[in-house]
Amino acid sequence: MLWPLLCRTFIIIVIFRRIFWLLGVIYDFLILRKTPPEVKKPRFPFLKLHYVAIREVLKALDPLDHVNFSKASKSCRRLSTIRKPYTVKLTFANRPLITFCNGPIEYVVKWTVFREKDGNRVFWKQYSVDNLYKYSENSLDAVNELKEYHLYVKSLMSVEIDTVEWQMSYFNGLCRKDVDWLRANAPEFPALSVLGTNQRQEDLEYILDNLKFTKSLKINVNVIEPRPLRIPDTLEELRISYGSWITLDYIMSLKMRRLAFRGTYLTNQDINVFFKSWLEMKSHHDLERFETNLTNREDFIAIGLRDIPYRMGSMRHLPGWSYISVQGSFEVTRNDGLTASVCTYLCVSGFTVIMYTRLSDLNQ
Repeated sequence: MLWPLLCRTFIIIVIFRRIFWLLGVIYDFLILRKTPPEVKKPRFPFLKLHYVAIREVLKALDPLDHVNFSKASKSCRRLSTIRKPYTVKLTFANRPLITFCNGPIEYVVKWTVFREKDGNRVFWKQYSVDNLYKYSENSLDAVNELKEYHLYVKSLMSVEIDTVEWQMSYFNGLCRKDVDWLRANAPEFPALSVLGTNQRQEDLEYILDNLKFTKSLKINVNVIEPRPLRIPDTLEELRISYGSWITLDYIMSLKMRRLAFRGTYLTNQDINVFFKSWLEMKSHHDLERFETNLTNREDFIAIGLRDIPYRMGSMRHLPGWSYISVQGSFEVTRNDGLTASVCTYLCVSGFTVIMYTRLSDLNQ
């Protein structure tokens, strides 16, 4: 009994000594690649160590160092193909980004027009963001490099796209080939956010019609001649910032759990019809949150809540500075007993009203 125990203890000690040794080797590797040649130490034969031990140490690297290590040599490239899961956000813009999202720290690769920043890493402690800068002479090259970088990372790790952000203003109508590339390399992903000013409706529609996003869509695009958009009703969340074309009939046709609109011409009478429809269980049975701008705050209570029984509740404060609560909540009850809080806020764009049917949303 004693001999097997001693053997196992000896093996464990050897394994831990090797792991700590390898951690020191990785540290030396990361330091030496930034050290001038005249002061570098002799190279350690890292790749001659046991395969399993090497892979265990590589798993401890953050994604940015993992990619850098894989590019050191062909042997490093072969060792680096671990299936470590990461979710990423791709930002298509004149200075594109790829963000590794999971974990307490976000790791971001940023393309920059400043040559002196190339290769620099900057940690933003207050945001827990670790930035790596890459130089590119122009935005077109930068977007192509973003696509190449994503494909390379995808070949190393189990990378899945969680969110795509598209900043249309920087593409001047040249983004369709990039949309086609994304559709080919990411058949579907959970969330899409589109931004832009003075854009053509057909360009926005091309993005929406040719990408498959399964959960969330946020549209912050000011189009030249706005028209109603074709949006999948299978989504969970829809946010539209420039909603001059949105009507009550359009909202009543939607089935999302979370709806938010800005810049609409909806009247308090329209809002009253929507609230009553929900209270009487005629529509939006699974609604969690509804938000829209107020075109007339003064008569919101008289018209927006007309013939709706309510009791006053406490103020519902939202985190951050974007929403400032202006009065207590109006607590209403649906026919099946489900309660909701109707709250008014002051935002940068004016007054808005939000109906929460799940108070957990207040912390999101």
